[in-house]
Order: sequence, then structure tokens, then C-alpha cells
Amino acid sequence: MKLKNIILLTGILLPVSSAFAQYTEDVLRFSQTENGTTSRFTGLGGAQTALGGDASSIASNPAGLGLFTKSEFSFTPGYTNNKATGNYLNTSSSIQKDRAGINQVAVAFYNPTKRYDNSEASKGWLSVNIGLAYNKTNNFNGTTDYSGVNPNSSFGDYLADIARNPNDVLADAGYESYLIELDGTTANTQNERYFPLTDINNNQQNTIYRTGNQSEVNFSLGANYSNQLYVGASIGLASINYNADRIFTESGSTLDLASINAQGLNVYNETLPYLDGNYRLSYSSNQETKGTGVNGKLGVIYRANPNFRVGFSFVTPTWYSISDTYSEGLNNRFNKANGLSENFNNDQEYYEINYTLRTPYRLNGGVAFIVNNIGLITGDIEFVDYASMHFNSDDERETTINTNNDIRDMYQSAVNFKVGAEVKLNPIMLRVGYNTTGNPYQNATYTSNTISGGFGYRVNNISFDLTYASLTSKYDTSPYYISQDYPYYGSTGSGDIANIKNKRNNVFATIGLRF
Repeated sequence: MKLKNIILLTGILLPVSSAFAQYTEDVLRFSQTENGTTSRFTGLGGAQTALGGDASSIASNPAGLGLFTKSEFSFTPGYTNNKATGNYLNTSSSIQKDRAGINQVAVAFYNPTKRYDNSEASKGWLSVNIGLAYNKTNNFNGTTDYSGVNPNSSFGDYLADIARNPNDVLADAGYESYLIELDGTTANTQNERYFPLTDINNNQQNTIYRTGNQSEVNFSLGANYSNQLYVGASIGLASINYNADRIFTESGSTLDLASINAQGLNVYNETLPYLDGNYRLSYSSNQETKGTGVNGKLGVIYRANPNFRVGFSFVTPTWYSISDTYSEGLNNRFNKANGLSENFNNDQEYYEINYTLRTPYRLNGGVAFIVNNIGLITGDIEFVDYASMHFNSDDERETTINTNNDIRDMYQSAVNFKVGAEVKLNPIMLRVGYNTTGNPYQNATYTSNTISGGFGYRVNNISFDLTYASLTSKYDTSPYYISQDYPYYGSTGSGDIANIKNKRNNVFATIGLRF
């Protein structure tokens, strides 16, 4: 089994100390999930912990199943337009992608208890309802693209930096492609150093194509006690299907011998045929990740009076078993004014790892104020401890230790807020909602906010709901990471930073049938 030894960041820019940054990013990527909801609860900002009576309860707070007084089937397709804008080296660019899919399918069975005595019909355990639902909990589909002219560094700097690690395959490819050179003053020592043959003021472009999703199938039970206390539990079977393709290109000029000597560098090779020319390199990578997991949910809703409800739910960690396959390759083409040109095509390298992931637990609390025939206001608060995530690979102990150290050093607990309101204009209902996601990073900036709105229509046992939700997130990233002690490029400890703004426009429609 081969394990990659890279720090090519494709997500949030993190001060990663280990050489296994991808897994540090992935454990968070697969832990930042949302409950797949119906269009109604999406329109309410996802604030549902205290409400219940909706198919969304099957996957969030199963106590909400106890509020059903009829059986119900619901189906929620969705459409997503994802637009990413990048600002890199004072150059702005944007790219967008459209996708349609199924957000939720659910069925809830109303099961009133049978009574063999003369007890009051509104006292005791009145129903034990059953729910089964498929929910999409994470949507990975989207494209990120940014480009610019880099006056500070080149990909050659990155290759020279990682070449200090013995037997680094990607660095070897850079050396064989004449992108980096051994500093003769350090040759045959324990601290051999390499320097780039590529000059600054080069043209760079980084494009990442992501597809896939996370989903859950939940089986839930919810019970009603005296139309006042509602309790529930569920088992969730989760899955991950994630794919990321990355293409990084760079073109510019190579150094000449005079500029190399001016830096006090000693060229180890006697001949460097591609100095003082032009180059165009292409780095590509592909990641395919698949996994399955299981979790549990417990919930309670208390109806203090007809107008006020309070709810709580606990979501256990999801225990995943994950298989990850990664490949990367580096190609380069040189051109000189004298007509000399050559392509250097390196074989794609493949790496595989199997690991387990424990995501964070979640605590939810919510309140709802309901006035019949007028409307409602509801709000949720959610606590998530991202520092409790845990990574383990039995075959790769070093990776396990480094990744878990990075998790403790980089992530923290976060609080998410959700609020929504609904106004009844029978038979139409109007809704608006807002939610904000807390920052999971100790030393990095991340913001994510969603604004939603929509309407619902009820007639007899048929319902239709339509919601628009706009999610905006901002973060910083870099096409490559350069160590703080790298001797040929400042001391920033990173490559040049791109500011990414991602806007996801969603439209969800739910068709419901009571029976």
C-alpha cells in the first residue's frame, strides 16, 4: 500500500504541520452535514427541533414523529446552482455549475395505540408512529477556479520544499522534469536542499471539480404521551460518495545561469539544457472516497401549552468505514528560443488507504411559539464539538497520529443558529428563515449563512411546498503550501492565498400525501 505525502491544499487554508493535510480536511468535510429536510422546514431555516409533525423529523428530532395524526408520504426534489468566485493575486474569476437531484423521500405511519379499558382517549400513550426516510445530508457538487500572475513564488518552490523529504515521488518528478535542482553546496549531506529553476511572475490557474454527496437512510420511532410529551429514537445508515479532480497549470520563464549564481547557489548538475527558456507545467490529481456509517438519534418535545413547545435532541457521532484512493501526476514542456523543446510526462502515481472516522456528536435545543390560524416562530441552537473527531488507520500509524494531532490543534467546538417564521393565509402559508454556521477552525476564517423563503399550499390531504434558499460561504485557500523554514521564499508558511466566495442557490419542492 502506498500513502501520499503531500500538502496540496484544495479547501480551507490551514496551518498544517503534518504531511497528511488531506485527511485533516476530509474529516471535517464529512462531518459538516445538514439534515435533509422537506421544503417547509428548509423555508423555516431548518429550525425544527421543537416543531415536529413533519417528515423531516425522521432524520432530525424523531420525537416529532409523535405529533403525526395521519400517515404521510413526502417527496422532495431539488435544483442547485453553485457559483464560486475567486480572488487570487488581484485577479477575480468565477465559475458556476447546475445540478438537480432528490433531497428527501420519506414515509411516516400513524399507529394509534389500542385501548382495552375506559381510560380517557387523551391520556397515556396515544400513538407509537414509525418513520422511514432517505435524506441528502451534504452536497459536494461544485467547481472552484482561480488564476493570476504570481510575483512571489512558483510551483517549483513547492517542489523544492517537499524535496527535502527523502523519496518524495512528486519531488522526484519535478527533479526529472528539470523544474528543480540540487544545491551543490548541500549535496551528499544530511540536509540536501533543492532550489527552483522556475522564475516568478508566472501565470497560474487552479481548478477543482467536485461531485458526490453524503446521505442517510433513517428508521425512526416517535411516541405521543397525553398530547403533551413526545419522545423518539432513530437509527441512521449513512454513506459517502465523494470525487475531486484538480488541475493546476503554470507557465512562465526558467532562470538563467547568471541569476542562479547571483543567489549564491551552486548548480550540482554539470548541464542544465533548459535554462533561460519557457515552460508550462501541469499538475493533476484525483480523489475518490467512499464510505458507510451508522449513527443514532434521541429526542424529546414538550408541549407546555397549545402555543409553546420546547425540544431537545442528541445525535451520536457517525462511525464511518472509509476507503480512499488518490492519484497525482506532473507533466512539463520546455521551449527555448533556439528551437529546443521537450515534453516530460511522468506516470500517474496511485495511493490507497482505508480508515475509520468518528464524526462529532451534536446537541440541539429549540423552541416554537405557535398561534393557530395565524402562524409560528421557531428557533434552534446546535452545539458541535469538531475537536472530538477521530481518525484511525490500522495500517498507517504515523498518519493516524499526525491527523489526530492536527484535529486537536486546528478545530474547535462551534454553535449553529437557526430561526424561522410562518404566516398562515389559508390555504396558503408564507415562510422565511435564516441560519448561520459557527466557525470550526481555531486559527482560520470561515463563514456560512443561509437565507430562505417560500410558501406552502394545503387542500384536503394533499400539500405542496416550494422554497428558495441561498447559502453564502467564504474561506481562504492556496494552490500549494510552502513551509515556514523554506529558504528560498520568505517566511509566510503558505503559498499565495486565494479568497473564495461560494454562493449556492437552491430550489426545493415537496409534494405530500396524507393517508
